Amino acid sequence: MSKPFSDDALWGDDAAPLDPASLLEGLTEPQRRAVLQRGGPLLVVAGAGSGKTRVLTRRIAHILATGDARAWEIMAITFTNKAADEMRRRVIELVGADAKQMWVSTFHSACLRMLRSHADVLGYERGFTIYDAGDAESAVERIMKELGLDTKRLAPRSVAAAISAAKNEMLSPDAYAQGVNSDNPNQRRIAQIYELYAKRLLLANSMDFDDLLLNAVAMMKKDAEVLGSYQHRFKYLLVDEFQDTNGVQNELVMMLAAEHRNLCVVGDSDQSIYRFRAADVRNILQFEQRYADADVILLEQNFRSTQTILDAANAVIAKNPSRHAKNLFTDGEQGDQIRLYRAGDEYDEGRWIASELRRLRTEASLDWNQMAVFYRTNAQSRVLEEEMLRAAIPYRVISGMRFYDRKEIKNALAYARLVVNPRDEASARRVINEPKRGIGEAAQAKLGAFGAEHGLSFAETTHYAAEAGLSGRALAGAQKFSFMLDELRALSNDLAPRELIDAIVRESGMGDALRAENSDEAYSRLENLGELASAAAQYDTLLDFVERMALVADSDQLDGGAGAISMMTLHVAKGLEYPAVIISGLEETIFPHRRALSDDAELEEERRLCYVGITRAMRHLVLTHAWSRTMWGNRVDTIASRFLLEIPGELVRDLSATLPARRASFSSDSEGFVGRGTDFTEGRAFGTGAAPPVRSTGAEKLDLAVGERVVHDRFGPGTVVSVDGSGAHARASVQFDEHGTKQLVLAMTPLRRA
Repeated sequence: MSKPFSDDALWGDDAAPLDPASLLEGLTEPQRRAVLQRGGPLLVVAGAGSGKTRVLTRRIAHILATGDARAWEIMAITFTNKAADEMRRRVIELVGADAKQMWVSTFHSACLRMLRSHADVLGYERGFTIYDAGDAESAVERIMKELGLDTKRLAPRSVAAAISAAKNEMLSPDAYAQGVNSDNPNQRRIAQIYELYAKRLLLANSMDFDDLLLNAVAMMKKDAEVLGSYQHRFKYLLVDEFQDTNGVQNELVMMLAAEHRNLCVVGDSDQSIYRFRAADVRNILQFEQRYADADVILLEQNFRSTQTILDAANAVIAKNPSRHAKNLFTDGEQGDQIRLYRAGDEYDEGRWIASELRRLRTEASLDWNQMAVFYRTNAQSRVLEEEMLRAAIPYRVISGMRFYDRKEIKNALAYARLVVNPRDEASARRVINEPKRGIGEAAQAKLGAFGAEHGLSFAETTHYAAEAGLSGRALAGAQKFSFMLDELRALSNDLAPRELIDAIVRESGMGDALRAENSDEAYSRLENLGELASAAAQYDTLLDFVERMALVADSDQLDGGAGAISMMTLHVAKGLEYPAVIISGLEETIFPHRRALSDDAELEEERRLCYVGITRAMRHLVLTHAWSRTMWGNRVDTIASRFLLEIPGELVRDLSATLPARRASFSSDSEGFVGRGTDFTEGRAFGTGAAPPVRSTGAEKLDLAVGERVVHDRFGPGTVVSVDGSGAHARASVQFDEHGTKQLVLAMTPLRRA
């Protein structure tokens, strides 16, 4: 008889062996097949809310329970520390403490673990440290100044982003330089900076975040024995959220799985929304081409949302051609209609959203933390925050400044990194004058030049401050800094990580400087440093602590217990769920974003983002748009998003039609208005005074036909490929002679007949 259990039941480390059959209880037939599959590649296409985490954990537990592999022969990769910790916890609860030997981690953590053991293959020492985005940008800026480049004409942040993009495409400095357009001076400069940046990182015994992936792949390509050891060890490899992988991550997975070929990837092409981070949806779409013998299992049953919400999501995403076709369904209730509000402007929208949140709290008996407001861009939060404050509704903006991004925290961690790695240039430069020691830019330049001449790290040059030409207060400060670092390194042999953080705050002078400020903000910063020490108490070594802090992600910071509504961009919302969701700003050029209107790939991603937002809602979904909005300081009239047009009318209750006419906050003397009274369903008037007219370019009135020649003010001449819709929602696909095919909303496009 199988032992009864639930995924949340903890049996303890001495749990009896688990009957594999019990791990199949409560699963749907597709889920069962995904758990049982053995022998070769497996693609699990997991729709939103379809229980993929349960499938992954049960599959791992079943592999262990059947003896197909031992725990240390399994690697499971996720995208956040939070997801990795949750997966590890669930498997341990299912099969016992032996499961702790599994590798369950993020891509970056797994690569870091491998590099800690074998980075010497690439010329690194074991104690290398990790540059965050700020460190990388600062290093790039220093190189640019040394080269005499104007950082206003070519921004260091843009250069750092270009280098990051190159690494995500697995381009070394040499490979990047070879692909540079010789007629593009900025590309030539970036290639030069990239080469120097890579050399500086190696000299500083440091890697940036992208290097963790790139160097892990490079290490295994360079040393066949290292690669072979990992290929032989990991008999089963499982990857979650595979649609979010980039080129380097895909290469790493394929390399590791090459020997046993027991590769299980789980994901959903409809939820690939991180193109701006180099995620490549083709990795999952082309998986079956790479592995012709792969088993493919679709998980379409949703356990989160009502059927009404799922029908809306299905209708929107069906417009995307590049996807694994599927149709989400639920055995649960049909659910209420989606509520739609058409606001006069963003202030009207914000006020109505506040009132809707109060209604949901009263009528649906929801707590504040069971509701969320999503928007496409961070800038949209300002008006929404103002209206939440005015309505006395508690809220929190997710992805504001993270705890680990605060200045005092970054400074304390920089000291800790210097204790671990004395060659860490970014950390040394960050804190050499924090708190103030009289070591200004001129003194730092002398130290840097002396170090470069004598092959010393930046921190090491403080031992020779006098020889470097420092004098007076700068000399005294540098000597004090050098002595302090030596003391902290000596203490690190005897102190636990928490005690060492306390010592850093004390010996560096950070604590005294904050107390001397004697302000509420200063004491708040001291409390933050105390919290950092508390976090360090969870680790055995300072190196472990520094590593973990470098890998903390935004989504690891979310606290579902806060008594406030959550406000966030749609990108941050991925992976979350709420009983009630409001998606605001559904307008052309807002959502979909302006840049997507002339780029098919971008438009597909915007539609996937809409799908992700809709499927976060469990029982209540509310959509809003404004007919007028201030953008870049100017009041502009807008057009309702095409995504509203794509939702079947019977699923939606248009609240605007039942509201009294309101006075809109836009000019009444504009000409060429179109779209008044047009519903999101074709040809049906909603007849509300709340809908103001929309300024048009007039192109929607051209009555274009396929094959006609047209001229765009920016893209020049082209040929009409297709025409769809009418009025304010009329769209055309145009093949431009020099700019390729663009999808255009005619009412907003400066287009004319040739």
